[in-house]
Amino acid sequence: MEEKEIIGLLRHKRHDWMNQIQLIQGYASLGKHDRLLDLLDTVKAESEEERRLLNTEADEFSLWLLTFNWSYQSFRLTYSLEQGLDLSSHDQTLAAYGRRMMEIMEKYKDKDELYEGTVTLYRGGQGALGLSWEWDGRFPDPDSVLESLQDEGFVASIYDRKELSIEMTIE
Repeated sequence: MEEKEIIGLLRHKRHDWMNQIQLIQGYASLGKHDRLLDLLDTVKAESEEERRLLNTEADEFSLWLLTFNWSYQSFRLTYSLEQGLDLSSHDQTLAAYGRRMMEIMEKYKDKDELYEGTVTLYRGGQGALGLSWEWDGRFPDPDSVLESLQDEGFVASIYDRKELSIEMTIE
């Protein structure tokens, strides 16, 4: 990673933290203690997931996930990881699969739609690594996005043209 990329990453991270601090200040000044406590719980949970991600020993994939929301304008992603995952042996594979999945989704997206997603990483059976991607957002041609994903080896299904599920297993 080059110095400019590191500075860009730090700028985005600082911007996100400042937004959260402003919300905290706003709720505190308005006396909205319930909303303040909810926001603090959310910030704590996000920080815990980020800690888990950074402890996976998968630098390339971690960086890709951390910068995802800044890199893909029409997509927002949150993530959760099972405690203690070591992704070091799958780092480049995870990053490559993630990028390929996004190339396909970018190709078939509706330019006016914001797609919100979650990815869950977990230990599957017999030592395999499982990833479950869930996306909400309408695809203009759901059959084509499904066919393209399946042609690349992704296990994908779509409901009501707007709920895309993608399952991945890495041995």
